[in-house]
Amino acid sequence: MILESYFDGGNQANSTQYDRLTLATACGTSEQWGVFTSEWNKVLIKHKAAFLHTTDAVSLQQDFSRDRGWSRESVDALILDCVGVIAEHISLPGPFGNIARPGLHVVTLTIPLDDYRRARESNSNLPNSVTEICASESLGFCFRWGRRVGAHLYYLYFDQGEPFYGHVCDRKRNKKSRRAITLMENVALLGESDMRGVPALQLADLFACCINHNDAVSREWHGRLHGLAWDSLYLDYGFLVKPAPGALERTAAWNLPRRRPNP
Repeated sequence: MILESYFDGGNQANSTQYDRLTLATACGTSEQWGVFTSEWNKVLIKHKAAFLHTTDAVSLQQDFSRDRGWSRESVDALILDCVGVIAEHISLPGPFGNIARPGLHVVTLTIPLDDYRRARESNSNLPNSVTEICASESLGFCFRWGRRVGAHLYYLYFDQGEPFYGHVCDRKRNKKSRRAITLMENVALLGESDMRGVPALQLADLFACCINHNDAVSREWHGRLHGLAWDSLYLDYGFLVKPAPGALERTAAWNLPRRRPNP
């Protein structure tokens, strides 16, 4: 079985512009993604949209501008139908930790940027990039779901132009990290994709955008999305400042490339 996982970030790791960083991870088998993609594309055709980019749609910018015929009402109708497709294909939990309905699995990881900066001031051994923490933790989500559903190979797709991809590439290329993260050997495909042509990345983008605007849940589709079965994790100062014993030392021993620190 192949598990295909798609990663899309919300906001940027720049505390002068944003207060948090989110990375959404969406996992599913090739068959599950195939059915989902067909239904998602039907919604896009119905609403005469080439793709969904939630931030632009909500703000009526770029391809979703008023000049192109979009309005708040038409955008809301599009996204509500997209959420309806997700509801039909997302996995449902059962009793005792079982899966009641197999399907797509979504996890969002959010780190407040001020908390990250404070934690790094207290513990200078933390990675100098919050995107590295997001990428590493989210990769773990993917592998845990893969073990749960019996995946043998992993295809990992990242939205192009985001820094998360580079951190996972570092772990794939490095011999020491591959020995430590044994499932990296099962990653048969690792690449970047243009989200405008990939409904799975559009789904991940929708979740990342929604979790970054949790303080303003005013639209029907936003509330319905939060009612679905998905996991949302929030790594605050208390979590960041106390990593698992030995975790930072193990990562340091891999001698991964130093990447640009966050501002």
